Amino acid sequence: MPDKRHKTEQRFTTLSLLATMLTGSVFLYASFGSGSAIAATEQTASSAPEQVQEISLEGYAPDQSMWAEKMIAKYEKVKDTGDAPLAMLKIERLNIEAPVYFGTKKITLDRGIGIVAGTANLGEVGNIGISGHRDSFFRPLKDIKLGDKIEMRTPEGIQDFEVTDISIVDALDVSVLDPTDTTVLTLITCHPFYYVGYAPDRYIVKATPVDNSGNTEQHKSTQETTISAASGIQ
Repeated sequence: MPDKRHKTEQRFTTLSLLATMLTGSVFLYASFGSGSAIAATEQTASSAPEQVQEISLEGYAPDQSMWAEKMIAKYEKVKDTGDAPLAMLKIERLNIEAPVYFGTKKITLDRGIGIVAGTANLGEVGNIGISGHRDSFFRPLKDIKLGDKIEMRTPEGIQDFEVTDISIVDALDVSVLDPTDTTVLTLITCHPFYYVGYAPDRYIVKATPVDNSGNTEQHKSTQETTISAASGIQ
């Protein structure tokens, strides 16, 4: 029980921070005084997923044709720092291929996309929340469509997902990362994509696993109903 309570408290702390982050190219530090407040929400090493094998980034170069120039510069500065990614997320139709790391520190989102602390880890049953910047890795999400395929490659293998819901919610609506009793992939970025200043909304893409026969596993939850109701997107 203590571990479960700790993870729940951690998730809500992180979600509160997510409500004011991803403002375009940087976190909104002003609300918390300094970057250390963001870093304080990271899970401890003991609760991070263990990784034996590694995903290699040798020869990797993301498509930066839609990126803001300042984000290209930030990526070049930090791309070779830190640990190897936990996975690679790929959306072939949008030419997105992004390394997935644990957590949402500034340096993490400058060099890839990050699993939100307190949400499910890759390979676990539950809501896997992944955030990224709207002016770098996740900018092409503006063109995503229902039915698009998302590939998640880990050292253990490849899991395919299919996009089942696209929505726009208020920045303070953290229900999009509520726990689920089935596997759901939730991608989060700021919206509007080209908004100048602190973006008021969050763009949410939800996807569910595709089984070996190519059929999408239908995962119905209160969470998905709430998200759909908040969106007029097509």
